[in-house]
Amino acid sequence: MRHILHERFSYSDSILLVSGAIQNFYVDNYSDFNMFWEIIRDHFPDKLFKSKKETILHEYLWWISNNSSMIEDFRNSDYSQEMFVFYENTLKDFDVRIPSKIIPNFEYIEGHGFCGKCKSCKKLINYVDWIAEKIDEFKPNIIHSAFHVLMLNKHFLRDFHERLAECIDRDKARLHQLHSEYILETGKIKRMSSLPVWLKRGMFFRDKGVCTICRNPLSGDLFLGIDPDMDHIVPLDKNGNNDPSNFQILCNKCNNKKRHYSSATSSYDIPYWNLPIEDQE
Repeated sequence: MRHILHERFSYSDSILLVSGAIQNFYVDNYSDFNMFWEIIRDHFPDKLFKSKKETILHEYLWWISNNSSMIEDFRNSDYSQEMFVFYENTLKDFDVRIPSKIIPNFEYIEGHGFCGKCKSCKKLINYVDWIAEKIDEFKPNIIHSAFHVLMLNKHFLRDFHERLAECIDRDKARLHQLHSEYILETGKIKRMSSLPVWLKRGMFFRDKGVCTICRNPLSGDLFLGIDPDMDHIVPLDKNGNNDPSNFQILCNKCNNKKRHYSSATSSYDIPYWNLPIEDQE
């Protein structure tokens, strides 16, 4: 990835965000996702039609983050010191040092209770606001870090885009009326004439150069100048879309077998090393 700038990732906060995103998707009812779909449909429809670096998955993570803030939970809590350790560590990920002069006396507050009026409690309120402001400064990085974590979960990506496909199918008449240049008369999204190089490289890097389904290495093809097949996890014929989070790499054989009939993917990955397997009697 010669031309990619290295970025600082904040895994502590991003993993928490990913957990919230998965819980919201699978546990909460469809009404929440329908609200998110209306945002995509009305404000970011281009992300369905063309691959953008800021993906629909980024938008979903922003939406989850804006609707579930631990900082807001802290403001409604007893303000114990332990509750701040997580976000203090997040700031350390970005080399942000907390000035000692703004740190409140947690021991005093815990002993006397939080009144919100005395000097110590007002200092604590200012401390919470300071942390919240700093976290907001790094929110784009946290979102992008969470995106990288969630992009590894292909079963989630499949389920996410299958639900998007239901929304696309439901609103296909409206989408076709407003965006006929990108929508077929059948209501399916048109295939992109070509995929950007950055997307191909990113998917090859994410999938570690092997076919997602059969696990055969594809680096030899790349060396010969043959691009791996870029496959829509949820096919366009099944109301899939062209967002980068709906792509995976396949070998030509698996892609021809999958074609436009299936949303097949895999949770297999290449570990750093294999754990020893005990002999079973």
